[in-house]
Amino acid sequence: MILKHLIVSTAVLVVTITAAPHSRAEDLQPLVAVDVAHALAPAAGTPQIVEIWSLDCSYCRENVTRIAAWQKQHQDVRLTMIAMDPFDINVAALTRALATMRLPPQTVQYANAEAIPEKLRRAVDPEWRGELPRTMLIDTHGTRQAHSGLLPAGMLDAWRR
Repeated sequence: MILKHLIVSTAVLVVTITAAPHSRAEDLQPLVAVDVAHALAPAAGTPQIVEIWSLDCSYCRENVTRIAAWQKQHQDVRLTMIAMDPFDINVAALTRALATMRLPPQTVQYANAEAIPEKLRRAVDPEWRGELPRTMLIDTHGTRQAHSGLLPAGMLDAWRR
């Protein structure tokens, strides 16, 4: 009886740990235009994927699923998420959405804290006109390659070659 209880308790613990969302409200940080350079700065030669998304963007979640699956095989690549939704009124909704995305635990998560969203958009990528999803691939030298819309198959692999 004790062994059976121990086995069931262990199974419940394993399921709880593996199913636990990686995103918590304290993981989501506000982002303003003056902080973008710091947020996107190359970290010790580490390549970075910056995924810009929104709660109302259906393609964004599909893109994130592709990126998260790819990143599992390329754990040396840093993943940064930037939600264009206003931070102050969407923290709970953003946190819930991020938790369903099954992101790697080390993913950096930001949300727009600018009163005028265009200010943040311009700071993130001056060439970007607001279409979502927007993916920026930043190599170890800080060179950026940006793509709007769903990522084509093989794009991430080609970038890392």
